[in-house]
Amino acid sequence: MARGPASRGVATVVVNYALCPAVTVAEIVRQSRAALSWTYRNAASFGGDPGRVHVAGHSAGGHLAAMLLLTNWEGEYGLPRDVIKGACAISGLFDLAPFPYTFLQPKLQLTWGEVLKNSPILHLPDDAPPLLVAYGENETDEFKRQSEEFFAAWKAKGPQGDLLPPPGKHHYDVVDGFLDAQSPLCSEILKRMGIG
Repeated sequence: MARGPASRGVATVVVNYALCPAVTVAEIVRQSRAALSWTYRNAASFGGDPGRVHVAGHSAGGHLAAMLLLTNWEGEYGLPRDVIKGACAISGLFDLAPFPYTFLQPKLQLTWGEVLKNSPILHLPDDAPPLLVAYGENETDEFKRQSEEFFAAWKAKGPQGDLLPPPGKHHYDVVDGFLDAQSPLCSEILKRMGIG
């Protein structure tokens, strides 16, 4: 995941988190927020710039990237309100309402309270950094729906954003764009970072 951005000098942090059913989706969101807080506070120690934090994630990570944009960074973590300068959510899960009815429910153990609290489409911010929503042209209908509806709701609410469906890509190879800084996905992310 770091190959493309790192080739252009971007200090890249790849975050891991515990998995369901050992933890809840809410706990995974908390772990991701804590990881961003750690990254901000420690960026200088690994050549990063805490004033230029951008986030990106694929699939469940796309959900987490969106959830990071909904965080009260000042109140909950003592960080600047605008700690995130830009975000990219790739083939994300933005509406969790269908998941209790899928084969994933035994692992996810989603309650309706968690669905409501952790569905980014239900908590769109009035003000947020620019968001790039990407999904593969050959994704399943549900992944397309999730991205298209979230993007439409995002734009209707007011924050800046763009939609990018890389041609010929599906759910498992759309993220390959991170391997090459010149790919449509990585180049668009780098452009948003001010890196040509």
